[in-house]
Amino acid sequence: MAYDQEDRSQENIRPGSIKGNALLDFLGCSYRATVRLIKGLPSRTVNSVKRKIKEYRNRPKRTDISRVYVVVGYTTKKRVDEKFNAERRMMILRRGLLLLIFLMILVIAFDRFTGLINYGEMAQIFGIESWDEVVENDPFADKTDETSESAYITLADIVESH
Repeated sequence: MAYDQEDRSQENIRPGSIKGNALLDFLGCSYRATVRLIKGLPSRTVNSVKRKIKEYRNRPKRTDISRVYVVVGYTTKKRVDEKFNAERRMMILRRGLLLLIFLMILVIAFDRFTGLINYGEMAQIFGIESWDEVVENDPFADKTDETSESAYITLADIVESH
């Protein structure tokens, strides 16, 4: 049984009773807060669901990823359209500039790397004097002289010989 505030101030204070009263007060507050939470839970849940449904119904319809402007206050549809078109132009400009910067980086990198290559040294390393030497023994090249044609055996030749 809990005492009123006046009863507590007038009674003898004992060390054990202070802890007991504090524990009873804590348990009482916890009980009241829990009851209040449980009583208000259904109405808060219903209200939050109703609020979400209302927000969903009142949202403007979206057909693309662009922002949707709701005309509120003293603005006009023309003003909103102008702002939308300005944002679209800025987005196109940003993408174009980003692409241009990327292409410039590629051109600069290509120029730097090709400037570092000494083609005379590379030819000496691989033993290449000219491109004619490189493509001279190409098995996929079209050969017209008879010696090169007789050097290749085709599947039709193998089938005819057996």
